[in-house]
Amino acid sequence: MMNEKTKNKLETFAHLNNWSLSHPLDMERFWEFVIEAYNNSDTIDEESFYTVIEPFYKLDQKELNKWFFRYEDGIELLRVYHKLLS
Repeated sequence: MMNEKTKNKLETFAHLNNWSLSHPLDMERFWEFVIEAYNNSDTIDEESFYTVIEPFYKLDQKELNKWFFRYEDGIELLRVYHKLLS
């Protein structure tokens, strides 16, 4: 389930992302989305993730997978970091 704030962060990332060239602000917006998802304890599956991104840019499946795996890695990193702070 994706919180509305989290969905807005993902939409902002997808809408403003410079898909043809990498830009530092693209990654910053992506990490803001990941942090929002973590803070809201969202559980986002691949289908939900893709459904939000696809209206803004049609990526091939390999590219979509890459972004979803980054999301999963980011959530895991935050989970471990939070655990170490506790």
